[in-house]
Amino acid sequence: MRPEFDSRHPDRIVMVHKPTVEAYNKIAKEFHSRNAVSVYTNEYGTFTDLVGKGSKIIEIGCGTARDAEELVKLGFDYTGIDASKGMLEIAKSRVKEGKFEIDDFYKLKFADENFDGFWAAASLLHVPKKEIDKVIIEIKRVIKKDGIGFISLKQKTVLDEGVIKESKSGGIERYFSFYVKNEFKDILERNGFSVLNIVKQQEDDKDQTIWICYFVKKI
Repeated sequence: MRPEFDSRHPDRIVMVHKPTVEAYNKIAKEFHSRNAVSVYTNEYGTFTDLVGKGSKIIEIGCGTARDAEELVKLGFDYTGIDASKGMLEIAKSRVKEGKFEIDDFYKLKFADENFDGFWAAASLLHVPKKEIDKVIIEIKRVIKKDGIGFISLKQKTVLDEGVIKESKSGGIERYFSFYVKNEFKDILERNGFSVLNIVKQQEDDKDQTIWICYFVKKI
């Protein structure tokens, strides 16, 4: 992927897969309607127990605020970021109590050690594997020492990573990286996180997608 210059932030290099962001802008309403039910019901509770109610958290890739809706109800001081304007428009209208901003995973606009924890469900899977260390390090930067995080990724079956063109939704293209359990665990540990627990959730869809979920702590 080619670095692109963002004239609004001349000190920032934006590393995005444009078709993926454009795809989410295009399908925001449809995505919102077909992703209303979360598989992370148990994980919300575990995350709350680990971070503590009322803690200040950031969601990396908030989408249309499905998880934000639950996290705000649980009493978190919540900020959600996403690269898609279309998704954020829905998020802002859906969860009035949350704070939402467009931002770049590679260079977050927040100060060092600004949050007690983070939530990153089904978002880091859009980062190419050669870039994932940069994103993990940037997330770590904005989290306090001993801060807690949650990450979910799709389990690898055949494809390791690449652009997937879907026949539904008008043939949109999105970039995906798939992992096996210990592969991503190693990435987290080499970048300053200890892995507290790993669980798997199977989605009730035609592909029977398996999500690998990591609870982590900043060392």
